Amino acid sequence: MKRITLEILSINNYRNCTAITLKPHLVLNVLTGENGAGKTSILDAIYTLTNGKSFFAHKEVYLYQEGSNYYRLEGTLAIDDNRFITEISSSESTKKRIKLDDKMMKSLAEYHGRFSSFMIAPKDIQILVDSSTERRRLVNKTLSQIDKTYFNHLLDYNKLLKQRNAALKNFQKTRQINRLLFEAIDEKILQPALYITQARKHYVEAITPLFQKFYNIISEGKEALSIQYKSSLQDQDFKEQLSQNFEKDCFAGITTHGIHRDDIEMKINDKELKKYASQGQLKSSIISLKLAQVAWIKNETNKIPILLLDDIFDKLDAQRVERLIALCFDQLKGQIFISDTELESVNLILKKLNIDYTHFLIKNGNIAE
Repeated sequence: MKRITLEILSINNYRNCTAITLKPHLVLNVLTGENGAGKTSILDAIYTLTNGKSFFAHKEVYLYQEGSNYYRLEGTLAIDDNRFITEISSSESTKKRIKLDDKMMKSLAEYHGRFSSFMIAPKDIQILVDSSTERRRLVNKTLSQIDKTYFNHLLDYNKLLKQRNAALKNFQKTRQINRLLFEAIDEKILQPALYITQARKHYVEAITPLFQKFYNIISEGKEALSIQYKSSLQDQDFKEQLSQNFEKDCFAGITTHGIHRDDIEMKINDKELKKYASQGQLKSSIISLKLAQVAWIKNETNKIPILLLDDIFDKLDAQRVERLIALCFDQLKGQIFISDTELESVNLILKKLNIDYTHFLIKNGNIAE
């Protein structure tokens, strides 16, 4: 099993950070500081350097430090004994540039998947309680990391869906239907839809025992969790669905059935998780789900990703935090970065578990001496 580690990180004008150079511990790193000090910015810089894009921001301009018009990240990443020099930069005057060992990457897709890190952050709870869009996005992001065919089929499906919805909107304006256009789109969309459905189904089946195992470790088996992939394509042929719902689609101006409406349903003690779980149970659930993803990626790629835990101990009691940290070390065995507002409680747990670590105190976007 190959282990991905960050050996050196340099940050310039990235979010809250002006100029930071970090030499992390190869096993565990703890970043502490007040809210807004820059801890999350550092974790996001690591995420961006390893995955090619930010975990939190969808536009590059949001990553520039206030008052700056560019950012640059540089680092040394290792996969076992093989080291790579990486650089990602962006400015208002140039597009994002990604360099690997002085070779300019032609696209994000060329860089994506070479390294890997996973972030778990407070906002992740919304994945469980918000609309199905968030849960599909999580599945799509995970599968796209290791399956280029899935990624390409997803692009094709979304492109065809956009064309179909545009044609439906046009019908609402003109009241004229181009039957040949709809038949052509519906024929082309079948193959990507089927592939995506099968991949999602197999993925959920694979992570379910991991999800349940990790949740049981964190909660000591106090609750029973289940997870199920819900797709209309499992019950009916997609082409038949599109045909039967064509009039409904014309009236609505959108495609009302398809894999873009799929959902991942989770239950706790046979009740809907997002309606009946407490905040602590929700937090334990999303952590378990994302750790299950990490374990699955590890098994599928034979690489252990870097794990980034951003301020996730809030609403978890000390016992659950201890079991979570022990789980990460015993089950995943990758490099870990933890952020928290104070060191004392984390330090007590790490001493109890006999785990060595490096501590970084973050103040005003810099590492305090």
